Amino acid sequence: MPAPEPPPPSVGAFHYTRHAPQLPPLQHGWETRRHAVAIVGGGPVGMALALGLAMQGVPSVLLEADDTVCTGSRAICVSRRSLQILQRLGALDAFLAKGLPWTAGRSFYQTTEVLRFAMPHDAGQKLPPMLNLSQYYIEQFLLDAIARCNAATPGLVDLRWGTALTGFAPQDGGVRLQARNALGGYTLAADWLVACDGGQSFVRKALGLELHGAAYEGRYVIIDIELPSRHAVERRAWFDPPWHRGGTVLMHPQPDDIWRIDYQLRAGQSTEEALTPAAVQAFVQRHLDAIGEGHLPWKPVWTSVYRAGAMTLDSYRHGRVLFAGNAAHAMPIFGVRGLNSGFDDADNLAWKLALVARGEAGSALLDSYSQERIAAFHTNAESAMRSTEFMSPPSRGFDLLREAALSLAERHRGIAQLINPRQTEAVRYADSPLSTPDAYATTGPLPGEVLADRPLPGGGHLLDHTGTGFTLLCRPAHAAALADDADALTLLPLQPDDGPTLLLRPDGHVAARWPGLPPAGALARALARATCIHHEETTA
Repeated sequence: MPAPEPPPPSVGAFHYTRHAPQLPPLQHGWETRRHAVAIVGGGPVGMALALGLAMQGVPSVLLEADDTVCTGSRAICVSRRSLQILQRLGALDAFLAKGLPWTAGRSFYQTTEVLRFAMPHDAGQKLPPMLNLSQYYIEQFLLDAIARCNAATPGLVDLRWGTALTGFAPQDGGVRLQARNALGGYTLAADWLVACDGGQSFVRKALGLELHGAAYEGRYVIIDIELPSRHAVERRAWFDPPWHRGGTVLMHPQPDDIWRIDYQLRAGQSTEEALTPAAVQAFVQRHLDAIGEGHLPWKPVWTSVYRAGAMTLDSYRHGRVLFAGNAAHAMPIFGVRGLNSGFDDADNLAWKLALVARGEAGSALLDSYSQERIAAFHTNAESAMRSTEFMSPPSRGFDLLREAALSLAERHRGIAQLINPRQTEAVRYADSPLSTPDAYATTGPLPGEVLADRPLPGGGHLLDHTGTGFTLLCRPAHAAALADDADALTLLPLQPDDGPTLLLRPDGHVAARWPGLPPAGALARALARATCIHHEETTA
């Protein structure tokens, strides 16, 4: 075998490591062990899914074609909802220690500030509404969480670096996979296959599946630079600035003095030309000069290009094969819904797949994963595409509308809200088949909604106490009466004296609610509905 290549160059304080490939125990070219779940793609979504399954005690094998975490900033904005998911996965502390939290942003028309927006936040919140962290750190911190998980319970996540999926075939009760790395090829078997292999998904293409939706012609160049700027941690956007007429420029800070610049290519501009070192040097220097930081030393560290679009598979489940993250859908970058949607996919799928893999629920539960996450896609896409149509007008009509809104925004604050980037937020599964409809007038979060965190009177926060399974949140006065019915749940008597009783799913969404004590049998029926047991009994 040839000598391993040196790792990619360090970026700021981040140092890359190349991970050597390995072969599992084989017999006649077959791996001797059968896997409950095989995950293809070891990016953030694949690792989050593997960790989510591990939290439920279900082992997985994770195939990653590369031998390092990713290069370049890629997805950099992690939402509060995603941070809550990362807390459940045991990875939160590293994110908070390294990431840059932010709450606000500014937009400029040419050189005039026309909008200053703030995301909902107050002193009682444990987590910021948004945190900037380069994707190589995101992947490394998830990898560190996997190492801790395996140290506590060896073998829960079998991560195989430098190993590509080269073929697969569904079989009765599972999937047969062919894998290959520098040491050779082999065949392995799994009960379930989850494709987290990104926008160019091998699994999706092998099944002949296509994404459907809207794809815009707007192209954006990404340039990561190292720059010793002391500017505030905020998101800035410039529309039609004098140094880039007719286009849009975005700027985000990252840890280690790395700054992300996204700028829109105008019609007729060559992508290849824009990515040449000379063009990158000229654009960045022109931009820094214009914002008063041209005197600072800087250097480029990564460049890329992307197009705007909102597309999805028609179903995220195809028999024993499931899809998550960019393999299932594509989101415009505006509003930072790409990676955050992927984390939500993994969070939704992990507990459902774990129940099915353990034989505690029927496979109909996995159909609800597809139903809920496709509904969430359409909710996210609606907001994202409104932002995309503003950031990258698809026609002259949209362009005229944007020019009018921007020219009036400084004097008319209501019009300025048209420029609001509509950052991602937790999605309610309004029509989820797992939710029990209200039978009584009840206050509090709606069925299908994510339970918001809150500080507790004695210290700490509510979501610090929810378990990895279903949780029943009730008033202290009701705890004794619910103890027998809730023996399979985490019982949290932390509600105010007038608060509703809430049945929470493992992903934090409300499955059912009652104004006080649930009537006899209501909790058991709600649990059965939330795990599709009622469906299995009906169709058996």
